[in-house]
Amino acid sequence: MIKPSRRPNRSTKKTLLSLLLASSIASTSASSNLQPKERQVRHRELSNRRHVLGERDDAAVPGGFKIVGDSGVSAQMMFLGTEKTVYILDKAENNSMQVTNSDGLTHPAWGTTYDLTSNSATAMSVSSNTFCAAGLPVANGSWVVFGGNQPVTYEGVATKDANGANPYLNTDGGAAIRLLTPCDDGNCAWQEGGDALTMSGKRWYPSVELLGDGSLIVLGGDNNGGYVSTFVQNNPTYEYWPKKSSGGIHMDFLNYTVPVNLFPLTYLLPGGKLFLQAAYKTILYDMDTLTETPLPDMPYAVRVYPASAATAMLPLTPANAYTVSLLFCGGSSAPFNKSSDGGAAFNVTAIPADDTCVRISPEDANPQYVDDDSMPEGRSMGNFIWLPDGTLWMGNGVNMGTAGYGDERYSIGQSYGQAPLYQPAIYNPSAPSGKRWSRDGLGESVQERMYHSSAILLPDSSVLISGSNPNKDVTFEQWSTSYEVEQWYPLWYNEERPVASGFPTSLSYGGDSWDLTYTPKSASSDPSNAKVVVIRTGFSTHAINFGQRYLELETSYTQNTDSGEVTLHVSQMPPNSNIFQPGPAMIFLTVDGVASQGKMIMIGSGQIETQPVSAATVLPESSTTSSETKSGNSTADSSDSSNSTASSSQQNTAAKSAASLSAGLKLSTTIFGGIVALVGLALTVL
Repeated sequence: MIKPSRRPNRSTKKTLLSLLLASSIASTSASSNLQPKERQVRHRELSNRRHVLGERDDAAVPGGFKIVGDSGVSAQMMFLGTEKTVYILDKAENNSMQVTNSDGLTHPAWGTTYDLTSNSATAMSVSSNTFCAAGLPVANGSWVVFGGNQPVTYEGVATKDANGANPYLNTDGGAAIRLLTPCDDGNCAWQEGGDALTMSGKRWYPSVELLGDGSLIVLGGDNNGGYVSTFVQNNPTYEYWPKKSSGGIHMDFLNYTVPVNLFPLTYLLPGGKLFLQAAYKTILYDMDTLTETPLPDMPYAVRVYPASAATAMLPLTPANAYTVSLLFCGGSSAPFNKSSDGGAAFNVTAIPADDTCVRISPEDANPQYVDDDSMPEGRSMGNFIWLPDGTLWMGNGVNMGTAGYGDERYSIGQSYGQAPLYQPAIYNPSAPSGKRWSRDGLGESVQERMYHSSAILLPDSSVLISGSNPNKDVTFEQWSTSYEVEQWYPLWYNEERPVASGFPTSLSYGGDSWDLTYTPKSASSDPSNAKVVVIRTGFSTHAINFGQRYLELETSYTQNTDSGEVTLHVSQMPPNSNIFQPGPAMIFLTVDGVASQGKMIMIGSGQIETQPVSAATVLPESSTTSSETKSGNSTADSSDSSNSTASSSQQNTAAKSAASLSAGLKLSTTIFGGIVALVGLALTVL
């Protein structure tokens, strides 16, 4: 593994940074005056302050965090199944939450549903060890989770090395497939077992990507756990689900990128090829011809696990003709060639995380990595989460070291990452170079989000964050296992949200346009700046949100200058299912940078199949209209027109008066309800 040259003068900066951080590594927390167990007590007290999600939370501090609940199991993996329900998976470990199997046996849970309306977790039965699995939805809306690790007992010891002891009652998850169709009533369950739900081989740390027909490709992984891959452990194949007769298909790329090829970064491109990146290598892969086309090497740092950079596909928009560009930020330039599945073999916690960002457009005639704005600090295990306004939230992670853990005690605890980062940052891909990162108005979390933490976008545009457990098993020693669930709120979170009518329940690839109506709160609002966006939030684990994409639909508008009402004429999805693959996603209207409540919709036919594609409809030209324009086209005499106008004016006045009265009654009711709620809360506290 040969490392490309770095930016000039960066080694001096990193050496100085390393010395500064090493001297204060135990005091970086925003709540560092609290001992770990005291922090846990504080967090659990804060978690009792519930709020109902789904509507704007007026108690939320824009730009800040709020602990809202307890996940039951540590959120190593997390995804949004419905508008009201999140699903959480953990590795098999000694969580206090218990679950009873169908055979009547009870063991620690490592799966929960998390109800967003009550912020409460309910245990789910999962038999196979889901340690370091990957997942995504398919075209019909079901979610599929692949791989994991061998069965373990206390402290992560394999049951085969513990004389068969298996108090967790977990089975081998290496080749396991788990299937779930999300629901809100608690009556859905994970399906496991049988040939259809077993892969061709074991895959620990595999990657998964949606394909244009709504099926999935699963790539790489190891046979069993370890810090990095080895040729003995490596599984250099990929396969499809639903399963095909081809079984596991060999890929050279997954061999020559050992030892840093776990969770290889994989994106389907509009042309149908796959972009893959691992170690310092990059390729395009043709699934039809089994051909690898080399692209330039990744500069500066390793971006895949355990370096664990933040990665994202930049917005797909009409303005950029839905051209794919990929962004990579952070990671590590540590000498992973010294490492093995047994551990780092060097003090990885003394190595600063990388701060560089690079972009590439893989389908350009001559694709090249180009420098982007560096982050405010180096970061490993940072999460990129798309917000509906077209900016990326960057949170979680550490400033020193990498993902993973071991017994070497290089620094604090078992963690290979140190100096947790508590403050997020916002990346604006549309801002000029040099001005894309901002921390203006952003608060800090009181919770470490290190190895095995996760984050996803919610329908109210907040970010749900949970997990962190850089340890072999549950522990409350530093850095401890975390069950705290928190939300981060965009700076515009408490502003009045646009209310739209006409959202569809599904979108097709090409076909007839549809209309969406809203009335802007400001007369100066420019409807040409309104946009309708579709976001797949993805499957969050290990600083990756598998499948996450952001797409802006083409729009034009008609505005009534009298009422201010805007009718947006909105296209269907681009007529190419590779651009944004079929399956569930959320749709938002953003007006003046503020997003509506998101709605879950289905993209495509709802079936795993070659998707029906139609020609895109040409949208009408944007225009304005008014009552005067309409009356000017009338052939009625002036007296009739005058009477009609007067009558219309009286009706409008009456309607506005009624609306004002209704709004006043609603406001009074809301205020009275708020006072009652506050009195009730005070009595409860007393």
